[in-house]
Amino acid sequence: MGNPRRSPHAPTSIPNSQPYRVTVFTTPTSRARKISTSDTPSTFEDAAVLARKAAFVALLRNTFLIILSIATLFFALSMFLPRLHGFNQEGLPQLRHSLQQVEAIDMRHKVLGYDRSEFGDDWAVPLGSTCNTRQHVIFSQSAAATDCASESAELFDPYSQTHIPTSDIEVDHIFPLSAAWDHGAYAWDDETRKNFANDPLNLVATSRALNQSKSDSLPDEWLPPHPAARCWYSERLAAIAAAYSLSLSEASLSTMKRQCQLGIPIPW
Repeated sequence: MGNPRRSPHAPTSIPNSQPYRVTVFTTPTSRARKISTSDTPSTFEDAAVLARKAAFVALLRNTFLIILSIATLFFALSMFLPRLHGFNQEGLPQLRHSLQQVEAIDMRHKVLGYDRSEFGDDWAVPLGSTCNTRQHVIFSQSAAATDCASESAELFDPYSQTHIPTSDIEVDHIFPLSAAWDHGAYAWDDETRKNFANDPLNLVATSRALNQSKSDSLPDEWLPPHPAARCWYSERLAAIAAAYSLSLSEASLSTMKRQCQLGIPIPW
């Protein structure tokens, strides 16, 4: 009698089956993805199932890597695109030009004797104006105010790149007065210190919270929260330092240069 005929649907046994690795090629040109399995297939059908499982694992891994790459790209773009489209005020010198006139020192050295009154007791009133310096600063950042004596409901805050209510603003000295004292203002006469404290170049209206968080910090310790404002802030502070012969620490200078590596100023 001949051998019994095998059903075409019956599993085909694998002779001398041993544990082995399943090799999956995710694309024709890719390197083989070798995935270990502890299962010992006894039929070719079992081997096919293991191969499909291995292919699924490879697909999951590749999908995860793609998602991770996309997330990393979006994070990088969120950091650098605002700098590419930063803003600046018309006529402000570029950072490299101002820094040529700024003395670099190793670090900020605390100089005793600072007091806010050394820079004047109150906001000055420019000659021929009925408004003080603070009012002029607020007016310059408000699109709706009709004159320096009136206040609109909100104004643009360069540090946060948002509009904030005028009830929540403070006028910040971009180069803080106490920091200026440490970097050379201690040797100025009273008139120069008063002019510095009221110079519009050194003043910006911002939110109370940001002004207080900044305090008397310089760029090595504080930067505006919005990336688009950081090159502008660095250029503005450098222009002030150059105009008044104030020094800056190496740490602050390095920080400022990094902010403008990709900065492309546009008017604001």
